[in-house]
Amino acid sequence: MAFMTLFQREIKSFFVSPIAYILLFSCSLINGASFVFWLNYITINNIKEFTLLQACLNAFFFWFLLLVQVPVLTMRSFSEEYKLGTIEMILTAPVREWELVLSKFFGSFCFFAVLWLPMILYLGVLRIVYGHSLGMSVGMIVMPFLMLFLIGMFFISIGIFISSLTKNQIVAAILSFALIFLIFSLSFLIYLGVGGQTREMISYLSFLDQMDTFSRGIFDSRPVVLLLSATFLFLFLTERILEWRRLRE
Repeated sequence: MAFMTLFQREIKSFFVSPIAYILLFSCSLINGASFVFWLNYITINNIKEFTLLQACLNAFFFWFLLLVQVPVLTMRSFSEEYKLGTIEMILTAPVREWELVLSKFFGSFCFFAVLWLPMILYLGVLRIVYGHSLGMSVGMIVMPFLMLFLIGMFFISIGIFISSLTKNQIVAAILSFALIFLIFSLSFLIYLGVGGQTREMISYLSFLDQMDTFSRGIFDSRPVVLLLSATFLFLFLTERILEWRRLRE
């Protein structure tokens, strides 16, 4: 019951925040521009090697948007509670730390899903207009969005953890972006000419490779387990931070 109350409070806080609407507008604009560009490019050049969704979800703007939007989305999670002094009120109430952490996590994830909803709507509208599958099977549509949401969950858990360490939202956003970008940069180590098991391990950690695999409609359980485990780890660390604060006070 406490979780649902906190979760509803978190959802409401997103939809009264001007930053959330700026983020929603910016994401819709960039996603829409990328979608139209790749649609024209594939249509004019009669591309058969890759699908429209593969092009959109492996493009520079997609990753740029993903790396930037999560720190902005999560920077206020705990930092604002610290700044306003409401965290003490919540921690002294009959609320368990994990309920508070999960309410922040799922609240942020729900708004994250809303940010990417226009992309799904674009595909739906295009399919209605063309009247066929656009060369994409159900798996080629579902799998890349599954990977997108798994990566989003992992990045959100990092952002919430960083936000639990500071009461300054700007510092939280900068540190979250730095850590997320550092982890994402591991994807580029594969281009340094490494081979053998090292290359295989880097490929296993590469978001670029994982998204490419899933956007071709191929399911790989390894990144799923990795991302869910990493998400749980950062949420667990956040819960430990809150417990430490409760004991200290």
